Amino acid sequence: MKTEFTLHLLVVEESRNDAEALANVLRNAGQASRLSYAQDHNSVQAALDPGAFDLILCATELETISLTDVIKTVEQKGLNIPVVAIGESADEADIIAAMRDGAVDKCSYDQPEHLQLVVRRELAQVQTGSHARDFEARFHESEKRAHQLMESSRDAIAYVHDGMHVFANSSYLNMFGFDDLDEIEGTPVLDMVAPEAHAEFKEFLRNYGKDDGQASKLETRGMLPDGKQFDSEMEFAPATIDGEPCIQIIIRNQAGNSRELEQKLQFLSKQDILTGLFNRQYFMEELELAITDTISGSESAGVLYLLMDNFKDIKDNVGIGVADVVLGDIAKLIQEHVSEEDIAARFTDQAFTILSRDCNADSLQELGEKLRQTVENHVADVENQSITTTCSIGMTIITESTPSGHELISRVDLACDVARSSGGNRVHLHNPVIDEKIGKERDQQMHALIADALEQDQFTLLFQPIVSLQGQQGEKYEVLLRLQGDDSDYILPTQFLPIAEQTGQIADIDRWVIGHAISALAEHRAKGADTRFFVKLCTTTLLDEGLVRYIQQCLQESRLQNDALVFEIAEKGASQHLKHAKAFIKAVKELHCSTALEHFGASPNSFQLLKHLPVDYLKIDGSFIHNLASDNDNQAMVKSILDTARSMNKQCIAEYVQDAHSLAVLWQSGIDFIQGNFLQEPSENLSYDFTGEIA
Repeated sequence: MKTEFTLHLLVVEESRNDAEALANVLRNAGQASRLSYAQDHNSVQAALDPGAFDLILCATELETISLTDVIKTVEQKGLNIPVVAIGESADEADIIAAMRDGAVDKCSYDQPEHLQLVVRRELAQVQTGSHARDFEARFHESEKRAHQLMESSRDAIAYVHDGMHVFANSSYLNMFGFDDLDEIEGTPVLDMVAPEAHAEFKEFLRNYGKDDGQASKLETRGMLPDGKQFDSEMEFAPATIDGEPCIQIIIRNQAGNSRELEQKLQFLSKQDILTGLFNRQYFMEELELAITDTISGSESAGVLYLLMDNFKDIKDNVGIGVADVVLGDIAKLIQEHVSEEDIAARFTDQAFTILSRDCNADSLQELGEKLRQTVENHVADVENQSITTTCSIGMTIITESTPSGHELISRVDLACDVARSSGGNRVHLHNPVIDEKIGKERDQQMHALIADALEQDQFTLLFQPIVSLQGQQGEKYEVLLRLQGDDSDYILPTQFLPIAEQTGQIADIDRWVIGHAISALAEHRAKGADTRFFVKLCTTTLLDEGLVRYIQQCLQESRLQNDALVFEIAEKGASQHLKHAKAFIKAVKELHCSTALEHFGASPNSFQLLKHLPVDYLKIDGSFIHNLASDNDNQAMVKSILDTARSMNKQCIAEYVQDAHSLAVLWQSGIDFIQGNFLQEPSENLSYDFTGEIA
């Protein structure tokens, strides 16, 4: 009967000694028990609070209170606690009589084994009921979050049962001219479809119900309340509402030409809002394609990196608003000088990149010089102020030996540094000999900056929420690191961590993060918050033999519960240092900390890796979340990861969630957690409302 479950037991007996004797019968069988004692009606009445007891043992030969009175009191309080009668005898007639009074069974004092078996049976039922209630609560919480998600979505979403509307979000109601859900509830979904498309729509719904509820699409004609028709692509997926199965319908495009609107949305996802140029992500995608084309011999191309020389001064002197106007002006000048085939993007706050097609070193140099002169001669008139600026431009030609987009960006960034270090307002074509020297100097400066930051606490921790879509309680944040630059802007880890790895500073940085994260978490949890932190570790830190000892020391000093920490390891790094990763995971598990595998799915042997690394969480690689709503291959990969994770009892987190479309797909797939700027950008504050709507 041995179990870790502690039985909260109420014994109704004449004396405490008699009650203790019954409790000891259960303890001797290995059942941990916490005893409460009552001997009459008043003490029973006072003891019975909701959730206080798992089981009641009631003596049947008491003068102070009868078995029926105990059971009646339980019922009057609306409690569901099994009552086991106990007396001098427990023959068949005694058991039947007790059960007629409402007891679940009757045992005798001289048959302790029978009592143990009855208690074991009742506890099993109690725990089963508890699990069922917990599952139901989680289910309803998940359904609540789903409804919140649907309500906050810009997509028009409705739930349909037997062809009738049972739910519709605000976007859906607005599309079809309804003010309130009550107006549409119970109306046929067929009313929203053009009459000539009714037959096709009915046939689709009939077949959909036979297709194991798989997600699918239907191109049809929608109809607005005024009779106006429009092309519509409807997406169908299985769903539930109030525990009942139904069909979710999403109308992606709410008016006009759906294909035009879709194209517009796709363009907006590639665009920098402030300048109207392409964003960094899209630029890098196009750059990788250009490198591939160059290697195959089908294209020649070059890259320019344009950085404003005095942007910080402008921002400090006239404010961010005026500085943003100047940035917009520079973007317009760039657009005027590039061809339709070129890709111009805002790469950082004050830097622009241009992918120039069909060019050589001379034509690239010519373009760079024209841009430099144009920026120098431009005067931005903003709020009765005349603002001038200059720029430094680094350039390089893409060759067959260019290894990757990130390496090429490093080259043009370095070339730009050469131009700036020469006084600015210059153009410099990447020269490996000259730039290597400058690069070494820059690395030395970064090394010194990192050393100062470690010594003077010039690093900053940011926090991004990780939100459950399955109703799990508690707060979760990922801890992100930033380095404070000279111009008060943050320096991203991608800029300083590679240098730190080369210089051997990476272990000290990770220790700084761990120590400060634990301190921040302990302070936050002291306020009553049930918060957990996900802390990233660099690959080479796994080789730090004293790391686990350091973690243990920090936990002891902060008095932080060990299970409040989750350590993240990148999948690639874990596979490269499998032995050390395995040892680290085992060691931190002994400290009761959890672990996560980051960028999961990025390598061909991802699933094989799980056989060696018993992590608790899988953070799905962001490449599979990008364009998830429209990419069937990504959807299939995510499904495969989730299926494997469930079979291995692991929870999954989707990172880099940037839009409602991807979020809706993830929720339908049953993802455990989501993280990304769509929910909240990284912040210095632990202020996310985990109880609110996902918007």
